[in-house]
Amino acid sequence: MKALRIYTLKNQAMADLYFNVHWQRHLISLPKYHIQVDNVQLEQVKREDESCRVFALVHTEDGDDMETLNAKYMQSDDFKADMAGYDMTAILNVEEVKLKSSLEL
Repeated sequence: MKALRIYTLKNQAMADLYFNVHWQRHLISLPKYHIQVDNVQLEQVKREDESCRVFALVHTEDGDDMETLNAKYMQSDDFKADMAGYDMTAILNVEEVKLKSSLEL
């Protein structure tokens, strides 16, 4: 399964911190939970005080349930370590869009 995860952060500074520090940690820990990261991108907003998004394209092996794997990761010590020092209230929303490639038709 492929998915686009969209994280909406409080402002550019919190998005920069999430992208540059905490997502770097996720890149190491997520594969332990069979979630592969294909790409992570940071939105650049015009005003520092407006909300900002981080986009992550991820996938699992065929037959793996993304929700189950993600729940296991979110409850793990790895996730807690990844997010150590980050103000979680800066994450305003997380959206996951399930994707299907035209190559899979």
